Amino acid sequence: MESLKYLIHPLQKTKLMKLFYKRLLLFTVAIIIPLSLVAQRPSRTVRKAQKKSEKTELQQKRDYEKARKQALKRRYKIQTKQVQERMKESKREANRNNRKRKDPILKRVFRKRRR
Repeated sequence: MESLKYLIHPLQKTKLMKLFYKRLLLFTVAIIIPLSLVAQRPSRTVRKAQKKSEKTELQQKRDYEKARKQALKRRYKIQTKQVQERMKESKREANRNNRKRKDPILKRVFRKRRR
């Protein structure tokens, strides 16, 4: 058996050991990374609870918007015809004025102008 020991050159032995260590390191990393990713994932009950809370938040937001629109309609309808006309006109004027200033000041300053 000792005669087989001398068949491999000492430099080849170190190369083989380096290759073995590299492969061992790569193998351990390949095993550890997926395990750590799975460990970070929340459990099924937690995910269900998060999904349910997101759903309720979305529903609350929709209900709020719906109630807000109804309140605005009611405010408009309880006014007299003359006041409704003034409200309509002021709304149009506000929209016209707000449309002009949608871009930030720097964009407006450095915008390419049409000739």
